[in-house]
Amino acid sequence: MRKFVYVFMCAAMLVVVGCDDHYNAPQSLRNTFNEQYAGAVDVEWEKKRGYAVVDFRLPGTSMECEAWYTLDGEWVMTEFDISYDKLPEAVRTSFENGYGVQTPVDDVKRLERNNADTIYFIEATVVVNGYLTDIYLDYSADGKLLRTAVDVEDYDYLSFYL
Repeated sequence: MRKFVYVFMCAAMLVVVGCDDHYNAPQSLRNTFNEQYAGAVDVEWEKKRGYAVVDFRLPGTSMECEAWYTLDGEWVMTEFDISYDKLPEAVRTSFENGYGVQTPVDDVKRLERNNADTIYFIEATVVVNGYLTDIYLDYSADGKLLRTAVDVEDYDYLSFYL
C-alpha cells in the first residue's frame, strides 16, 4: 500500500508541475495579442521567466510562432519559424560564405523585437574534428554574424535577447 501511495503522490506531483506553465492571460493581454495577430490559430498561453508567452500559428500556414509580452501587456518580441529561402539575401550569403552552400540547415527562425532590430537564427550541422556538430548562428538582417554557439545542450538563444 505504501508503494501505491508513493507512486500516486509522484504522479500527482508531475501533473501539478507539468500544469505550472499554463497561463490564463487576462482579457486585456488577449486583446492586445488578437489585435497584433488577428486570426491566429492553435493559441496556447504560458508563463516563462516572468513573461506571458503565447504559442500560435498564423492562419493558412504551418508556421509556428511564439510571442512574448510583459505581464502588463507590452509586446517584447515574436519568434517565427521560417524556411531558409525566406532569409534576407545578406544572411544567406554570409552563412554560405562562412559554411558553404552544402551545409545542412536544421532550423531557421526570425526574431522581431520591440524597438530593436530583427535577428535571424540558423541551426546547422557541421563536421568538427570528424564529428557531426550542431552550430547555432545569430545574424542581423544585413548579414553580420552576431553570436555563435557550438553543440550546446538545449541552447536558449532567446534569453540573450530578452
